Amino acid sequence: MHTQGVERLGDGLRPEAYAPDGLVEAFSVIGTKEFALGVQWHPEWKVSENSFYLSIFSAFGDACRRRATTRVK
Repeated sequence: MHTQGVERLGDGLRPEAYAPDGLVEAFSVIGTKEFALGVQWHPEWKVSENSFYLSIFSAFGDACRRRATTRVK
């Protein structure tokens, strides 16, 4: 579907998932306590039919709520 992808991850990034052809499909940031996940697919597609996709959005929502409680106003 896409014609581009990450060939090499930058410093401080860790691969989290690979496509069958070896392309990095997901990566996270090493050493951060914040939610930081990059994906190269569309987890929003059919999210209600895929528990793994839903877990990504649930984790992001949880991180947003935690961050909202620590913000300085």
